[in-house]
Amino acid sequence: MPPPDTGDPVIDLVLAVGHQVRRAVNEALRTGAGLTLARLKVLRLVADRGPVRPRDLAQAVAVAPRTMTETVDGLEADGLVCRRVDPTDRRAILLELTPLGRATLDRAQTHAAGAVEHFTGALSADERATLGRLLRLLLDNASAGNTRPLP
Repeated sequence: MPPPDTGDPVIDLVLAVGHQVRRAVNEALRTGAGLTLARLKVLRLVADRGPVRPRDLAQAVAVAPRTMTETVDGLEADGLVCRRVDPTDRRAILLELTPLGRATLDRAQTHAAGAVEHFTGALSADERATLGRLLRLLLDNASAGNTRPLP
């Protein structure tokens, strides 16, 4: 894939690094845990929020409810989440991690961290802090002009 060409070499580097990190993490997740970044994000949210409605997950990751339904269907088919009726609203469904889902999430996070370490391992703590601060500035500037929520 050719490198990005936005006209700004710094932004081109940010885009290129982001693309490489996403590819590496997705590959590590696929081979190590049978997941993608999108599925990992959903599993993390279910783990963090406890029993959660699929529509709340869709809002949290800024996808259409139908897209979330497809993701949840796949996670359920793989035995990673289960659906149950919401005791406060019998029309609603809640999602929970299964024991296999918890084990897969733990394994996936280890594989993702290993892939990320490939990119950040040579940075000192100060360099990581500086890079983080600079990227946060870019993100904050982008967010200020964008009314669409970030996933």
